[in-house]
Amino acid sequence: MDILKEIEQQVNSIKKVDSSTYLDSIFTHIDRAEFYYLQGKADTNYFNDVIYRSNQAYEGALKESYKVLADKTQDEVTRKTPNDIEKFFETNNIFRERVLQLFKNYRQEWRNKSTHDYKLFFDENEAFIAMTSVTSFVHLLLKQIQEKIAFNTQQKKLEEEKEIAERIKKIAVAKNKKPADKLVDMIIEFSKQNSQQIFENTQNIREVEIMGLFHAYIESAGKSITTQREPKFNVGSRDIRPDFLIEIDEEPIILEFKRMRAMGSHIQNTINQVLIYMQATNTFSGIIYYANFNEPNPEPKVTTTEVMLNDKKYEITTVTT
Repeated sequence: MDILKEIEQQVNSIKKVDSSTYLDSIFTHIDRAEFYYLQGKADTNYFNDVIYRSNQAYEGALKESYKVLADKTQDEVTRKTPNDIEKFFETNNIFRERVLQLFKNYRQEWRNKSTHDYKLFFDENEAFIAMTSVTSFVHLLLKQIQEKIAFNTQQKKLEEEKEIAERIKKIAVAKNKKPADKLVDMIIEFSKQNSQQIFENTQNIREVEIMGLFHAYIESAGKSITTQREPKFNVGSRDIRPDFLIEIDEEPIILEFKRMRAMGSHIQNTINQVLIYMQATNTFSGIIYYANFNEPNPEPKVTTTEVMLNDKKYEITTVTT
């Protein structure tokens, strides 16, 4: 996997809908950090330049995330120092946990040390770790930014097209329907409203962007639905994070997104994955949404599987569009 190419594609995707002075700079600094790392094979002084370029990519990513994730204007970003922004993100629950971990690690291990101690000289191993650390941070952060932009876009659309929002609310409060069936109906309605747009941009739109669109879509139902994005649970010695934990009529439902062209054996693998999530969260309804959009007006396919484990019945519904 060419992570630099991946970041370039993320930057180009965001630039289509968000004007920013930081995006190109982020990519340029990471690109130059990689160049200096290779030059360091012949001259070890270049390894310090790897760190400094990585720091600049880190600061650019902070400013872009402050602008998008914290809903700030360009002027508000310009008036803040990187230290101000770091403190803001430390005290506000904005970064997803995995992004937050990388943020803290890079700031403590690389940015702070290299910024405040001019006597430091870095070797090849340190340069490599710093470069890969900031690259990982930027990649996950840009994914969160892409999702947030999609969320904002859908939210604005629903504010303008109130009849769509009313339709979602009616589904959410429908009588004599199971909570999972209501969520399936919302997925199908979401597909109808967004299929043309997603199909026309199918080569460029990412899974996280579809999740951002959908997240805003179901949140427009109001207080009758609560959503958690990537909640963390423990299974033995590892953490798990379902895409969504959605509560309708006080009943929790696991919702997992997938976007793939040919499913094949992936279906059973995903069912097994969702079953683990359901057992860990004591949830008995799960939905897998294959948001493929291989045609402009896909006919949704819905199947339901019941699984008995330890005398407990788990119901998993698969929706494909």
